Amino acid sequence: MGGVSQVASRAGSARPQLTRFHQRVAAEALTARGGGGTSRLAPALAHSAVDLNPHQIEAAAFALAALPTGGAVLADEVGLGKTVEAGLVLAQLAAEGKPRAVILVPASLRAQWREELRSKFGLEADVVDGDTCRERERQGLKTNPFDTGGIVICSHPFAALRVAEVERVHWDVAVIDEAHRLRNAYRKDHRTGQALRRALRRSPKLLLTATPLQNDLMELLGLAAFIDDALLGNEETFRLQYASGELTEDKAADLKARLAPVVVRTLRRQVKEYVKYTARRSIVEDFAPTAQEQELYDRVSEYLRREDAYAIPMARRALFVLVYRKILASSSFALAATLDRLADTLDQKIAGVECTAQADLLLEMDGFAEEVEELFDDEGAPQKPKGQLALRRMNDELTELRACARLAREIKVNAKGDALVRGLDRCFTVAKACGWPEKAVVFTEFRRTQDYLRRLLESKGYSVTCLSGDVGGTEKRAALVEEFRDRTQILLMTEAGAEGLNLQFCNLVVNYDLPWNPQRVEQRIGRCHRYGQQRDVLVLNFLNRSNAADARLFDLLSQKLALFDGVFGSSDEILGALGTGIDFEKRVLDIYQACRSGEEIDRAFSKLRGELDDRISARFAAARALLFERFDGEVRGRLRVAEKNAKEAVARREADEEALVAAAFEEEAAAPPEEPARGRTRRAKLIQAAAERIRARPQDAVSFLELPNRLLPASLGKLAGREGWWFAYKYAFDALVSEERVVHLVLWFDGERFHALSPEDADAFAALPAEETQAGPRGATVSIGEAQEQALEAFHAALVADLQERIGAAYDASRDRWDRAVEDALASPRKAAEDARAAWGRARAALGDRSDLPLRDRRALLERAEREYRRKLDDLRAVEAQRYAEKDRAIADLKKRSEVKERRTLVATAYWRCV
Repeated sequence: MGGVSQVASRAGSARPQLTRFHQRVAAEALTARGGGGTSRLAPALAHSAVDLNPHQIEAAAFALAALPTGGAVLADEVGLGKTVEAGLVLAQLAAEGKPRAVILVPASLRAQWREELRSKFGLEADVVDGDTCRERERQGLKTNPFDTGGIVICSHPFAALRVAEVERVHWDVAVIDEAHRLRNAYRKDHRTGQALRRALRRSPKLLLTATPLQNDLMELLGLAAFIDDALLGNEETFRLQYASGELTEDKAADLKARLAPVVVRTLRRQVKEYVKYTARRSIVEDFAPTAQEQELYDRVSEYLRREDAYAIPMARRALFVLVYRKILASSSFALAATLDRLADTLDQKIAGVECTAQADLLLEMDGFAEEVEELFDDEGAPQKPKGQLALRRMNDELTELRACARLAREIKVNAKGDALVRGLDRCFTVAKACGWPEKAVVFTEFRRTQDYLRRLLESKGYSVTCLSGDVGGTEKRAALVEEFRDRTQILLMTEAGAEGLNLQFCNLVVNYDLPWNPQRVEQRIGRCHRYGQQRDVLVLNFLNRSNAADARLFDLLSQKLALFDGVFGSSDEILGALGTGIDFEKRVLDIYQACRSGEEIDRAFSKLRGELDDRISARFAAARALLFERFDGEVRGRLRVAEKNAKEAVARREADEEALVAAAFEEEAAAPPEEPARGRTRRAKLIQAAAERIRARPQDAVSFLELPNRLLPASLGKLAGREGWWFAYKYAFDALVSEERVVHLVLWFDGERFHALSPEDADAFAALPAEETQAGPRGATVSIGEAQEQALEAFHAALVADLQERIGAAYDASRDRWDRAVEDALASPRKAAEDARAAWGRARAALGDRSDLPLRDRRALLERAEREYRRKLDDLRAVEAQRYAEKDRAIADLKKRSEVKERRTLVATAYWRCV
């Protein structure tokens, strides 16, 4: 995600105090927008609290350049900081006065995104969800909740449900995290993908995914369709060209060329000299349940297998059984309360108060938001008896539930709880020997288990902080994390409580309850094992080896999915293949429900493992390498240049900003500490305030400056003892590629006439320190009009040529997309017309042939073939008319956006002398 660095440490040496002329020039230069390459990112980099990792700078510059023509896919391998890359883009756009952004993420990542933007970039963002919208409605607010004027974060499904409101906002950029979840968006039946494509069709987009291709080349079409419909054409054509048959080298090269302008991907091996990672190591603490615990497990497990259980709502049976099985494996304390609630539910159902009972059952779903969203039962549930027979069975079930609840309450000691104490003692012994902090993050899925563990650990002398989903507000959560960091040893967390937390200061993760969903396991470990972690991370798990299903599941998670060991944990390919992980979780539930013997369990898990092998296909790993990976040596060379250029640009930027702020607020002890405007960093707002203050000051028509000869570089040695004019102009260009630039026109007098410095020498001259003086021009004056106009014309021509080259490249790339998209779309109807023409030709030839078929029938076949050929021609002409019309409209719009509108402003004038 990108670690914190001290911005001040990157600043260059202090500059001399700025003259009023230099102040005016700096005010315009530091608030100019746009530009090209990594230098454009200097403001965002200077104002952020992230390391200058060159691959992130390169990716952010790539994305900024791609936004005018639709956007980009940032596809770095996991752990390389795609969030930071997107954050740099958002910060730079905000600095350029483009603060409106929508960020679509999985629900579990909303808080993390908001915290990352605030802590690393100083950007404030609003999380919009059902609760916030309902609260607005209660307050009588009728406005669009997405139209905040700044950054909005929401989940993929929520945005899809609010298409009209999302579409009404003119977004400067839309960021889609975990974009591989929408890889089937090309399909008409993919409701979320189709809705989001419709909502964001006019907005430039950034797609973030570590797995742009997983199991099917069609997934590339799904991602490309978000960027630009013309990029890879329609479904039928893409399937015909690339996704049917083998992906040959020629096909791969062609597809790679089409993707290259919009996809950037860096691999971990390519950045090893910049990004350092620690390892994660697995520790397993075995435990054996007591006889009472085993009896309770067996009785409740058998009850949960009953498809005719009355206490569990049939409408969401799979969801409820999943959660109850997790509670069963968690603690007897959580299970006792759950069994009481189930019994109460059934009691109320017998009494006819079913609605209240089922509402109570939903309270168990805290921390299982994705399961609630995605886990539904198949149709065809068995019919339950009714009448007196049903009443007898409900009463029998109620008796069983009450008996199980009593048994659970009788159990005062949990074997797994004792194993936790042993495991912590063992890990803290290792930590002490290694000089690590004696701290642990302990995860459980349930609040009642959290309460039990707090009591247990405090009784053993551990200091404990508890954090769960009902701790509201960022400040309260931050205070609890601070308490854990500074004062306590154990942070006990539920899944919901962990959202958005970065805990790199701790390197022991304890899975007291092991989730079945691999994505959730990875997210837990990722709270501590992430960029910025300085130590190896220990992952402590608990295993009852006498439970065959538990043992095989742990083997699958640890061996096949490699979640607990290694430098990076589970690979991109594996996590991408699992999607949200809910399907995997459902398969595990089916095994626990259906399999009783060890042999059945072994067979079921072997089958699941085999299916995973099929999904994590080596064939697509090779395709990924062919399509997305760049030559390592080339990448490393480019990254070294990017790092060098970025450091130099940031150092210059920071020194210039410090000088401007000092000049603007020279009469005050410090710049006013103002809150940031919506979507703008504090630092950017401070620079803007300083620039406005400088602009508001009276400005002399001409400033008089002296520059010391001794500081002139060799290229400017000819200026020693000379004098001349210095004009600073600001050019603003608005087009497909827009920017503002301050240009220095420096004229020097050789005793007879004035000459203009080249743009490069003028920039070097502008960087020299100078002092104000009262002395004006010496000797006779010579008109500068002709020299000034000629130099200005040359400067303007060079600026426009550079801009037109970049606009032309963007225009040509978009034009080529449309040319290819139209040709792709016409390929199928053209082939159909050719096939129909050939069939017509065969029918004509058959008319004169001797055949058993009567002549009348041959004539009928000929007429049908001709009609079919004409119909196919009509279809082809209709598709041609439609596609060419779409292309003409798109090209006309592109031409209009490519027209350059320019403004030139004289910023300041000075007469200078080198002495």
